[in-house]
Amino acid sequence: MGSNVGLVTDAREQSQQSEVALAATLLELLTVAQSKVELDHQAAQACISRATALLAASLEREVRPKAESAFRGKMTRWQAKRLIAYIDENFDKPIRSPDLIALTGMSSGHFFRTFKATFGQAPFVYIARRRVEHAQQRILTTNDPLCLIALDCGLCDQSHLTRVFRQFVGTTPGQWRREYVSGSLTARRSKRCFLSNPLSDCES
Repeated sequence: MGSNVGLVTDAREQSQQSEVALAATLLELLTVAQSKVELDHQAAQACISRATALLAASLEREVRPKAESAFRGKMTRWQAKRLIAYIDENFDKPIRSPDLIALTGMSSGHFFRTFKATFGQAPFVYIARRRVEHAQQRILTTNDPLCLIALDCGLCDQSHLTRVFRQFVGTTPGQWRREYVSGSLTARRSKRCFLSNPLSDCES
């Protein structure tokens, strides 16, 4: 307990010392700029630019952690909407983590935490589920062979579709289609695995 208090005290003292050093540096730069403003305009401008850069860097260190912590729970609405649009438009292609992270402007760790908090699932579980939903839609509205539907959903082949489909729906896509066509699809299996709207609880 005592060691933790000591660490907090040391950190506070270091922060105060940094603030004093920054203030002293800014004061010195502005004093020099004031003394040279009439005699050496270029030198005065250089001092002011340096002071501005130091102040901006200091403000960024203060503001950035607070801004990131404000949205630590969930993604903002625009971030979630951008991810949904990108995923839905790229079912037939590989969807990689770096591409998703780049769309949000977050760090990698922060992205994965907030994605799960927002969508209720890890990114690639959500993507797999959206692909199954898309496959269900194709099965219901077309007579396309399952091998073609698999490729259209970004899956390797029909066997890949079968494995993923069974995980989310509890049966194979072929059986699901036959039950639907024959009208014997049970209430449980007839439900498409649509997700709840992740935008409803997003930050504005």
